Amino acid sequence: MEPVIWRDGALIEYSQATVHVMSHMVARGSQVFDVMAAVDGDDGPSVFGLRPHVARFVRSMQLMSMDPIPAVGQIEAAIAETVLANCSGSDAPLPAGPWLVKVIGAWEEAAGLLPASPEPSLYVAVSSFGPGPSLGTLPEPARLKTAAMPKIPASVLPPGLKVAAGYTPALRHMMQAKAEGFDHVVCRDINGDLAESVASSLLVVADGKIVAPPLDTVLDGITRRALLDAAAFLDIPTDVRPVRWREVTEADELVMTSTTKSVLPVGVLDERTLPAPGPITLKLGDVMSAVLEGRHDLSERWLTPLTGLSQ
Repeated sequence: MEPVIWRDGALIEYSQATVHVMSHMVARGSQVFDVMAAVDGDDGPSVFGLRPHVARFVRSMQLMSMDPIPAVGQIEAAIAETVLANCSGSDAPLPAGPWLVKVIGAWEEAAGLLPASPEPSLYVAVSSFGPGPSLGTLPEPARLKTAAMPKIPASVLPPGLKVAAGYTPALRHMMQAKAEGFDHVVCRDINGDLAESVASSLLVVADGKIVAPPLDTVLDGITRRALLDAAAFLDIPTDVRPVRWREVTEADELVMTSTTKSVLPVGVLDERTLPAPGPITLKLGDVMSAVLEGRHDLSERWLTPLTGLSQ
């Protein structure tokens, strides 16, 4: 049985969800998107951080001047319908979770440089996470390389805009880092301070405190929010402010976080080896694992059951 994708109000087979090579989303990289994790629970599939993810997606559509933008409730219902169709029941086309959910707003018709119409198409797709440790389990420490280029400044590309073209400049640095034996790259901002990785936030741990760069320079990562929430639960002090690069290179621990990585310890930064996972990383990993499994006090805040949300 083939997985299905939600497109503008209807579920279609995975193989039918195609766009033309000359579409605006392909030719100009103008699609906006958001990615979230779905997990199986006692009440069926739930999405981690559903409402903040959808709110961030709507903000991306607004920043790209897409119009009209579906209501938040409509987007949540589309996500629920797609996940339940693909992941719930004995005949579900996708194996047991966790699952990766991607929601996309895209212009499909181009009129030269501009889209033919400001009205976007909306897609929701679900896939398996693939090989690797289960979501919430600490993976092997990552090898992180400093990118030669700075992150695109906010004056050029707002950090809150998740648009496909925004990920292109760092792609070649990521490919080069992979060829050199690294797993990821981290970018500095134009002032030389810490920014973020290509698709992950980076948290610095020093002297028992977590330090994170401000949201005027980096994406408001939903899993980053959850980790700061977990830190508050654990009474670990946090500080959101510009992070000097020296603080990164001298950190006690470095923690990467994203939808797909959850909590990823950093074992190497360029030529420096760090003890990984460190004690705070382990504590954060334990909390996130419990949250995703629905057995933590924070689970109700971060997991939204999908049964009853679909249209």
